[in-house]
Amino acid sequence: MANNNFRIGVLLKLAPLAVLVVCLLVTVLLWDIMRKSADKELQNEFDVQVRLVQSNIKRRLDNYRDVLRGTAGLFQASESVTRNEFHTYVESMELAQVYPGIQGVGYSLLIPAIEKMRRIEAIRKEGFPQFSIRPEGSRDPYSAIIYLEPFDWRNQRAFGYDMYAEPVRREAMERARDQDTEALSGRVVLVQETGADVQYGFLLYKPIYRNGSPHDSITQRRSSLVGWVYEPFRMNELMNQGVLGRYLETIRDQLDIEIYDGDSVDAQHLMFDSKKNGAGGAVRFVSTSTEPYFARNWTIRINSLPAFEAKLNTLQARMILIGGIFISLLLTLVVWLLATTNTRAIKLAAKMSEQLERTLDQTIGAMATVIEIRDPYTAGHQRRAADLASAIAREMGLGDGQLRALTLAAMTYEIGKIQIPAEILSKPGKLDEVERNLIQVHAQAGFEILREIAFPWPIAKIVQQHHERLDGSGYPQGLRGDDILIEARIIAVADVVEAMLSHRPYRPALGLDAALAEITGQRGVLYDPAVVDACVRLFRELGYRMPD
Repeated sequence: MANNNFRIGVLLKLAPLAVLVVCLLVTVLLWDIMRKSADKELQNEFDVQVRLVQSNIKRRLDNYRDVLRGTAGLFQASESVTRNEFHTYVESMELAQVYPGIQGVGYSLLIPAIEKMRRIEAIRKEGFPQFSIRPEGSRDPYSAIIYLEPFDWRNQRAFGYDMYAEPVRREAMERARDQDTEALSGRVVLVQETGADVQYGFLLYKPIYRNGSPHDSITQRRSSLVGWVYEPFRMNELMNQGVLGRYLETIRDQLDIEIYDGDSVDAQHLMFDSKKNGAGGAVRFVSTSTEPYFARNWTIRINSLPAFEAKLNTLQARMILIGGIFISLLLTLVVWLLATTNTRAIKLAAKMSEQLERTLDQTIGAMATVIEIRDPYTAGHQRRAADLASAIAREMGLGDGQLRALTLAAMTYEIGKIQIPAEILSKPGKLDEVERNLIQVHAQAGFEILREIAFPWPIAKIVQQHHERLDGSGYPQGLRGDDILIEARIIAVADVVEAMLSHRPYRPALGLDAALAEITGQRGVLYDPAVVDACVRLFRELGYRMPD
């Protein structure tokens, strides 16, 4: 007796610490689940914004390519294109209204060295007495921008410029010539720039070949080339007006968009930065991708800004953490008071055990509540299914230990849905295949959540197996027959019956007859015969009714 009392006394002294540790572990677990769920939802929103920016860039550059193709068609359809014809054609496209962000559309003529002076004199006679090919120097061949619309003060600075003399532009011009396609240049500073508001830019080229001349091979293309139609871009104007437009106001304070010329994030190749001072400090969400545009790679990096990160909803997680800590301390205090009353320790041991049982029940109930918060369309489904599962187990004569394990598992078997996006859980229509596959992850997710909790029963495995079927058609493991725990087989039947008796956003309740027909029709195939028989007896003979 003395040894027994000593052991009981030791257990009473350790009980407060055990209660505190268990309660805090459960609290931290639930808090971490909610925090990760909130973070994942914001990550999804960030990913959507990133894809929108990337698609806007590609769509707008494709539009500018179409403008260039149309301009090339003008030359291909004519023996020669006069300055007035070029002006009229470009003006008719209303670039500023229809294609904002473009600096202009131009034509650069390829000029062999022996024809340089003749070409210069011809353009001077058109009314440009100061025309010359820049930069000065001897080379062969030359090129010269002879048409550029709109021919405003900024674009006039490029009139006569030899782009072929500059290495970055020349690389793109040769690539366009040899491949007979559109080619994007690397980062440059346009000759249109002045001393104020200098921006980086780039150019898009398309070759023009002599009409009627073959250009099937590289050799033919080089010999029949007469020039290039091209489009110059100032990067800030392209992004702010052409790509982002009104969307810029939406994300100005939420995302920092940086674009680099090439395959990596390198400050020496930065072309555009929506926030000149950068994001600053630690960044929660970052996306870096390299995208090809007309055989030239751009690296796009998008960082979240504090205003975007402030949308992270951690209120529910904080409420669970604060409430859980308070309950943990309160229960610990109660157990400590009970344990320190030596004269009443033995008598109160049973009550303490009962209190711990209630605490466990309350914790499980809290888990069930969290699930219902995430899945409002099936609120109460798990509780009703748990009631039916317990009734089936009693009808089958399961022992107290199995009945207790079943009850706890039935109250948490849907907890894995905490990892499923809320928009899928609350979708009013039928789910597609991808969404169904994502929903099916919840059984394994529930096992991962619960397996770290030291229950005296295999709660985690019961939760993992509640969608297994006798014929092996279930998930996640495809178990068969007696390899499935009896508790999981009971929950499987209860889950199906309750679901068919309940209304859903995409259908009305199907009724008791349909529910019982489903399980009896699959008796011995999907569902355990003994479980099915016990369930039918409950409803048909014993008058069982589902709780409200």
